[in-house]
Amino acid sequence: MYETFYGLKEKPFNILPDPEYLFMSKEHENAYTHMVYAIKEKKGFVVITGEIGSGKTTLINFLLGQIREEIQIGLINNTFVLPAQFIKMICQEFELEVGEMDKAEMMESFQNFLLQQYAENKRVVLIIDEAQNLSRKTMEEIRMLSNLEAEKQHLIQIIFVGQPELKYKLQQKSLEQFAQRVSVHCHLDVLKMDEVEQYIKHRLKVGGAENLNIFDKEAIEAVSFYSRGIPRIINILCDTALVYGFADELKIINKKVIQEVIKSRAAGGIFHELSVTEEKDNYTALNKDLTGNNCSERIRSMEKRIHNIEDLVVSLDKRLLSLTEKKGERDAVVVELFKMLKESMESR
Repeated sequence: MYETFYGLKEKPFNILPDPEYLFMSKEHENAYTHMVYAIKEKKGFVVITGEIGSGKTTLINFLLGQIREEIQIGLINNTFVLPAQFIKMICQEFELEVGEMDKAEMMESFQNFLLQQYAENKRVVLIIDEAQNLSRKTMEEIRMLSNLEAEKQHLIQIIFVGQPELKYKLQQKSLEQFAQRVSVHCHLDVLKMDEVEQYIKHRLKVGGAENLNIFDKEAIEAVSFYSRGIPRIINILCDTALVYGFADELKIINKKVIQEVIKSRAAGGIFHELSVTEEKDNYTALNKDLTGNNCSERIRSMEKRIHNIEDLVVSLDKRLLSLTEKKGERDAVVVELFKMLKESMESR
């Protein structure tokens, strides 16, 4: 629709993951480097977390394009499954015939596959997307898979990709053994304002634009503010803004266009619309919070609160353990009293 008007070869802000459009922020570059290192050095589990729309899947697709010829790769996206189903999915992903095999037989078949790949000096990598949805039992099955070794080398490398909930799940006591296998963890943070500008211009360039300043400075600031630095939302705002700009024959997208996009989408319940005053106040507060000593004081204050919360959690955990032990003792006493009562009644 607007491609010719803005001198583009294609729409640059498609929300579908496309490795050609991958923007390497510092966090993305760090995560990619660690994944490649972990795969080559056959390290333990790798965990990549990030908010919805932060570019995790795009990064994975880019990785697959770089290493697929060297390595046997399996990619699983459906994580709402039972442990036995998950093992079957793994086998099918590596094109193993499982037929009516039970779980033990599938595990044996997969182990034989891994040994064969090892004998041929090939690495096997399993990438699990949306890993925050894995059940505890399924995660335990995966941990058992990681026990498969030959000559003290892991036969399979596993990369977990998920939303921040995955990070918190791995902090649970019940998954302590699993968490100990994690050798690399990277979190994809939202883009900072200067990165949002780089991101927009990068996508325009890949899309074939000769003019990389289609969005003016204030428009980029507005996109950064409303999107909270989340790439997927940036794409939605910019794509819609180009449609609006094309309709109004605007060669340059300004802040007013972005505000119109927000107002329109807010009317449909998609985005929260801020008034001009509220937006200005938020900008002022944001700039004030990120300057000089005030920023350091806020960080120290937040660290102190976090430590207090951690202490409280530990205290509650100990209290819960104590109550559990007391409940066990109480139950034992009740059982003993019932036995005594029964014996007393029988003796009569």
